[in-house]
Amino acid sequence: MTADVEALYPSRSGAGAQLGRQVYQYINPPTLVLGITPSGVEVAANVAKAMGCKFDVIVAAHVRLEGLGIVGALAEDSEIVLDPEFQPRFGIVEALDEAIDAARRAIKTERLLFRGTRELRSVERQNVVIVDGHLTTAWKTLAAVEAIKGKDPAYIMIAAPVSTQPVHAKMRARRLQFVCPSVLMDPAGHPRPFGDPQDPSAERLRSIVVAREAA
Repeated sequence: MTADVEALYPSRSGAGAQLGRQVYQYINPPTLVLGITPSGVEVAANVAKAMGCKFDVIVAAHVRLEGLGIVGALAEDSEIVLDPEFQPRFGIVEALDEAIDAARRAIKTERLLFRGTRELRSVERQNVVIVDGHLTTAWKTLAAVEAIKGKDPAYIMIAAPVSTQPVHAKMRARRLQFVCPSVLMDPAGHPRPFGDPQDPSAERLRSIVVAREAA
């Protein structure tokens, strides 16, 4: 059972603090740390705290197709980032458009929950660290990178406490600096990356609270 597996990190907050100390060695101020909702928010808030820099959240959503699973992702104001291995078959374009529209609606809803009506903090001429928690797919992170690229940042770095080797390879292939202390060979990732309760609903609620308080 997952509860019997030893966690890689005692907590998401502890993982963020440790990650922040590592990221601090590679990037200079002014720096803005962005947590990808919902799984990167608590980690990112503690990365920012450890670095003594500003924090905000960026909203992203996977694009899923029935029978195929995740085929890409969107982040707020970004174009879709598709898995290059996904080849839309004849007759699937309509379903893909519907999946993209569903992801955009989800982003709109999540943005209100995590940031209210407030716009994303300006990234212009700032170093930006985009943070997630447990990366088993690259697409939400890459969509966040695309969203930030168009806002004139000085530099973009990716960071996560835990990632899989396939995700790590995708980041490197795009020549993105990626700080990740725990890279796992298993493409499914770790069954218990953090010692916190694993209930997704509780994690999401806690992330919303952290986003509203810390930002």
